[in-house]
Amino acid sequence: MTREARQEVLERHGLVESGDGFTVTLKGFQRAARRARDLRAQGNEEAARMVALSPDHPLRWEFARCLQIEAFSNEMSDTGF
Repeated sequence: MTREARQEVLERHGLVESGDGFTVTLKGFQRAARRARDLRAQGNEEAARMVALSPDHPLRWEFARCLQIEAFSNEMSDTGF
């Protein structure tokens, strides 16, 4: 996978990569919120707790970041990178 293709995958998942790791963007937070609601509907208790927090709560943003990193990692694995 080229650097440009990897960057596209990062953007699709709403992540920015820096020397300190990944940061979730507003777009990534919104995607993660939809995913968390789906997980909550499936009975995931952690997702239910996170969705119950206010949108500006730091733990909710961290949960969103983790969800998006997981989605990014899964897509990268699927492409063999």
